[in-house]
Amino acid sequence: MIHYLDEYLKFLRQNDELITINHFVDPNQEIAEITDRQASLPHGGKALLFENNGTSFPVVTNIFNSHKRIALAFGLDTIDDVTTRISAFYEAISHYPAGGRFMRKSPVSELAHYIPRTTTAGSCQEIALFPPDLNRIPFLRNRPFDEAHSLYDVPFIIKNPYQNSYIIESARIQWHSKTTIQIRLEPGSHTAGFIHDSPKGRIPLALFLGGDPLYTLTGIIPQSSDIDPLLLTGYLRKKAIIKAPCISQPLEVPEESDLVIEGYIDKNAQTVPVASCGEHTGFYSIGGKEPLMHVTCITHRKRPLLPLSIPSLGLNRSMYFFTKALSVFMEAKIEQSLATEVRKLCFPFFSNQGSAAIIALRKFYPGQVHKVAHAIWGSNLTPYNKLLIVVDEHVNIFDQHQINDCLRKHYNPSRDTFFSRGPLSFTDHASPQRGFGGKMCIDATDKSVPLSKTSVRSDNPCQFYHKSEADPLLSHPQARILIAVDEEINLKNRQMCYWVAINQADPIRDVRIENGILYVDACIKKKGDRGVTRPWPNVCCSSTETIRKVDSYWERLKIGGPVRSPSLAIQPLLRPGNAQISE
Repeated sequence: MIHYLDEYLKFLRQNDELITINHFVDPNQEIAEITDRQASLPHGGKALLFENNGTSFPVVTNIFNSHKRIALAFGLDTIDDVTTRISAFYEAISHYPAGGRFMRKSPVSELAHYIPRTTTAGSCQEIALFPPDLNRIPFLRNRPFDEAHSLYDVPFIIKNPYQNSYIIESARIQWHSKTTIQIRLEPGSHTAGFIHDSPKGRIPLALFLGGDPLYTLTGIIPQSSDIDPLLLTGYLRKKAIIKAPCISQPLEVPEESDLVIEGYIDKNAQTVPVASCGEHTGFYSIGGKEPLMHVTCITHRKRPLLPLSIPSLGLNRSMYFFTKALSVFMEAKIEQSLATEVRKLCFPFFSNQGSAAIIALRKFYPGQVHKVAHAIWGSNLTPYNKLLIVVDEHVNIFDQHQINDCLRKHYNPSRDTFFSRGPLSFTDHASPQRGFGGKMCIDATDKSVPLSKTSVRSDNPCQFYHKSEADPLLSHPQARILIAVDEEINLKNRQMCYWVAINQADPIRDVRIENGILYVDACIKKKGDRGVTRPWPNVCCSSTETIRKVDSYWERLKIGGPVRSPSLAIQPLLRPGNAQISE
């Protein structure tokens, strides 16, 4: 049974899913470039262990870019087995009389055996740094225009002010000083709500890396605030998780963590302007302010290992396979706790924070699509969705041809499109306001009133065109959805087109319906354009210098034959400027 990260890596090595790199690799862009190449290989490549990066903390990347490695993290054979196990957990919760508030122990509950327990000290505290020094930790600079060193998808634990329980979420953190970290808390997250409602000025917080690989997944997968997140891990491991009290903060963390950063957020202090860095969207972050976490102590194991996530390229997402797995995990939660009529859920690969989603619905009454869409948008599980496509329950939502068939047969833009507004991820640069923008639902379910024969169009109802084209209907007379993109976009590369469309369009500002056609403006905007109040970011990719440097020592890495850098497909999209496009 896996409990420590080094146990998991040993398991991966036995299954030929891990490559160890002893050659020195610079954390400044080179780790990201090598990880990008490995992630671009069929089936997600292999996990990479960088033992020589200039610090005493070996770094592991590309861990969850494979269905096989995700299943191995759970100690199971397939993702379907994982889904069955997670579904059984939520089924057990639904029968619990306390409504899921598992800090109230019940001897009759089958889950009582997995309630987290506390010890006096843990292996995560074998070494303590007083005073703390963040310079010893390998914060990465992943892209050439990054203005700060950062870490992504870092799990952290915070106490629920309403109950004697915890919540675990993940965040992007940036190095700010030797003893301070800038931390991004998404709007509407449980943590943001806890900090807002806390009667205390200083909010204890603990970041933790390593340990059981499920902790990283626990931080990424949205959780309910009334369920102890470590209970799920204990249930999956069939053993209660052991927690250790923090040294400098009134919190407890999993005792087998590799690294723990303890500190607090001062809710009364001013937030600090955030530096631009590459995001999982494939674009740089621009603008905004974020709070500081004041670090009071750093502890770690004697031989720590740090699992790190590399922000994705637009066409080579390092979390591609995890996005598909996340669809399955979230599907069980939504069906059991949010909308029981949802049968399947799919987050496309370009869907950062679930910004785009396709659901298969068991539809049987009028207004049901609207009801489910608003439930999706109003839930803490999927609050950042801005494009929702709804089809009937028999449709395979992972088959693009079947989705196109539903759009062709059942979707009338004038009748079957509706809009809303709500919170969006801070990484969504197309929204008119940081963290707030438009949402759109496309109803492609079968209707009692079929489309007229004259409105039935081609097999591919969604077409892309360059904005310079005067009348796109002349070249796409049968299209039902027309999406304008910039001249640099290769129209034959559909994946690139979809990635640009979801990231560069706001459903309220950039979508219009004319003569039964849905038009979308997915082109670059500049500050001052209609409804655009913020600067526009550049795309993320490795620099030519970094690509050449990695090419020069690739053979010495001993990780296989040459692999073409996926950044070369993104570089033509770069605009003048740095992280921000020059106007």
